[in-house]
Amino acid sequence: MHLIDFDYINETQRALVEEFIHSTKRKKYILGINKFTKSVLKYVEVDGIIDDFTRVQSSRKKEILQIQDVPKDALILAVAMGSPQEVKRTLDALGFTHFNYLSFYKYSPFDLAQPPFMEDFKEDFLANKEVYKKTYKLLADETSKTVFEKVLNFKISYDLTFMQGFTNNHEAQYFDKEIIPEIKNIRFVDGGGYVGDTLKEIIKNYPDFNTIYCIEPNALHMNIAKRDFGHIQNIHFINCGLGNKKELDTTSQEAQNNCDHHYQAQSINTLDNLINEKVDFIKLDIEGAEQAAIEGAKQTIVNSHPILAICIYHKAQDWYKVPQKVLEIRNDYDIYLRHYMEGIYETVMYFIPKKVIS
Repeated sequence: MHLIDFDYINETQRALVEEFIHSTKRKKYILGINKFTKSVLKYVEVDGIIDDFTRVQSSRKKEILQIQDVPKDALILAVAMGSPQEVKRTLDALGFTHFNYLSFYKYSPFDLAQPPFMEDFKEDFLANKEVYKKTYKLLADETSKTVFEKVLNFKISYDLTFMQGFTNNHEAQYFDKEIIPEIKNIRFVDGGGYVGDTLKEIIKNYPDFNTIYCIEPNALHMNIAKRDFGHIQNIHFINCGLGNKKELDTTSQEAQNNCDHHYQAQSINTLDNLINEKVDFIKLDIEGAEQAAIEGAKQTIVNSHPILAICIYHKAQDWYKVPQKVLEIRNDYDIYLRHYMEGIYETVMYFIPKKVIS
């Protein structure tokens, strides 16, 4: 396992951060409008906000510009989290000097909005380094080990250089042909169905599917999924969250529908309670509740020995707790790791039954 140290410094990025904070000679701009933009504006006076897509004409009395309106000698801070590599390529091609919010967060002295899914990593890794190593040793191929090293080096450094090569590839997520064997008449559990975004890919990859269970706790999102896919036979829509026991949440549905986290449950149940037939594939992307959901799917995993595709980017400890919990239930799995976005989101750990690929 080849990981950098936490004292890693990208001197070029640090110098750009210093210049952005202190320079009075160079025009400075922020590319993008989100909570990170607002966080920067608390501490640094900039000459404008760049956003080629917004209809808003001002932000905190700053003019909203398009990229062609920005002088070529400007210094640009990009706050994009979903497509940072695409932003970098575009700004490089246009000849701008630029850096990402992650560098600003790391090298500036300010109390800034935290980047998503990063802040709990350092303490957890330093306390559990040997357990991370055990996860690395469990991985079944070199691609998985490379993904492991790249993503963890990114979490250590906040440096997007380590994420080069990753793309926003949502079509392959959960359906990676290099890993997933062919399955006829699949019974698929879509844990964290959201608005049905995975349903489209399930149907495309498994047109002869037997049954799909779309499990989503947010009623608003569930209704969108039903609107778009409710006419298709053998898709069962289950409006609840997944966990390790059956319980009710007193959060109002209105509060759920207006919450930033789309996985907000009024009711929680176990997969073992919800499904009483053999299943072939369980996908879990449930905003940090994955460990509990595995515990609540013990009998299903024992009896069905399904493929598991589990997101592990929500919590640092998911990197080792998820494989621990699965292998405690059944140890006859091969484990793979893949990453499907340019930034921190969408790291998926696959558990492939040994009997399927033998």
